[in-house]
Amino acid sequence: MNKSLLALSLVKKATTDISGVTSTSTGIDYQDLALNIFLKFIDVIEGAIIIAVGMFAIKLLRRYLAKVEVTHERQRTALNLLEKISTGFVFVISITLGLKIIGLDLTLLVSVMTLGLSFGLGDVVKNYIAGLLILFKSPFEIGDVVTIRSFTGKVEKIEFQSVTMRTFDQKVVTIQNSDLLTQSIVNFSKSAQSRLEINIPLGYGSDVRRAVLIFDKILQNNPVILKAPKYSIVVKTFAERGINILLRFWVQKPCNVLKIRSDLAVQIQEAFDEEKIFAPYSRESGLNDLYGMTAARKERLTAFYGQPILADIAGQTISQIAAAAPVAAEEYGDADEPE
Repeated sequence: MNKSLLALSLVKKATTDISGVTSTSTGIDYQDLALNIFLKFIDVIEGAIIIAVGMFAIKLLRRYLAKVEVTHERQRTALNLLEKISTGFVFVISITLGLKIIGLDLTLLVSVMTLGLSFGLGDVVKNYIAGLLILFKSPFEIGDVVTIRSFTGKVEKIEFQSVTMRTFDQKVVTIQNSDLLTQSIVNFSKSAQSRLEINIPLGYGSDVRRAVLIFDKILQNNPVILKAPKYSIVVKTFAERGINILLRFWVQKPCNVLKIRSDLAVQIQEAFDEEKIFAPYSRESGLNDLYGMTAARKERLTAFYGQPILADIAGQTISQIAAAAPVAAEEYGDADEPE
């Protein structure tokens, strides 16, 4: 039934009393005025009902997604995005329809919102867009160990504005999502295995083949080190102080990387002491403490080009021979630090 006819029938009795009352001085038709007021009241009721239904739908949707989030912890960010998009969509549609039925002009409201986004919310919108890109590209998830900028730690929160991570010295770092779009991200949790490296220096004159056999035995008997992929032991460089041996091996994650390295270092040092494998020998300390060098080492320890160290430094002062190169730094970091 036509809304106008329905409203007219409802106010028929009221308008009968004033149907003939039309001010000749003002030209006001009170019957039409009463009808318009009643129709506007009906529009307001309809708009309010639509908005109320939209708010109720948002409440039900949030309650449902909260239950799903309990059993899908790692998808929490995606569920939060779904909640914001869906509830925002329902909210905008219900408000728009409600206000349109009431008869309010939304042009001014849209203009004000656009102006606010352009000037005051530029960075906020940029972070939100970056958050969406991060969510869909999924370079990391909550609980992953990552390196962003100079920070290494575990991701605790992924939000639309920022990402929060906790370093292994318990510092909480918050990084804006827009910054992540221009930063390199290293994720140590994407694979189930991790390769570690340890650089072991040997002094010239040491039995390198014997040292390699010791390394092989230690790595082979360590239950934490994987046998496939196979570990490797290679002679890396000939430095001024000695020979650098590189150990590469794989471990299953998660693991205590620092403890693994520490245990290997202790085993290697104990084996070196037992087998008389020499560490790099400093020429300066050799002059100050020659009595601490065994006879066997004096015979076997040679400098470059086969020249004995003692002959090489004969007649020189400590300041003349103290230009020894520093030990090469390790080529790995503790980014995959233990849980």
